[in-house]
Amino acid sequence: MRLDGGVEEKPPAVTGISELVLEVADLEASRAFYRDLLGLEETLYGEGREGRCWYLVGESARLGIWTEQVGLAGGRGGVHVHFAFHVEDAELELIQARVEARAGQVEGPIQLGPGRAIYVTDPDGNVVEFWSQDMAEYCNGARENGQPGTFR
Repeated sequence: MRLDGGVEEKPPAVTGISELVLEVADLEASRAFYRDLLGLEETLYGEGREGRCWYLVGESARLGIWTEQVGLAGGRGGVHVHFAFHVEDAELELIQARVEARAGQVEGPIQLGPGRAIYVTDPDGNVVEFWSQDMAEYCNGARENGQPGTFR
């Protein structure tokens, strides 16, 4: 990538997403969804503020659910379409069975590119996707000048 001064600049060396924070209307309803329905591991490690809960995601990320408040750098967030957790393909049926056994609604599974996905909606209308797409493979293909149209 070139800047205006003709200086070559590399993209930032980002290795993954560290955390995602969602604003929720009812913290206890959201805890019941993420902790009890989906089974995510709740933690307060390094964080004990009122109106916030954290969930461990894989080995290197966390999901936060916060009641309405101003976050770091004055952040308030905004509306988004959805977010996705990576899971192995065989896990999709297990997650679907868990959610449905607790009277939750699941959309899918659907074929999405080389992976499959299921979707669950949280109490605030956030769509949570569980997707088996290998993102390392996807990123490698994109960096090798992959063409659009992968998911048609």
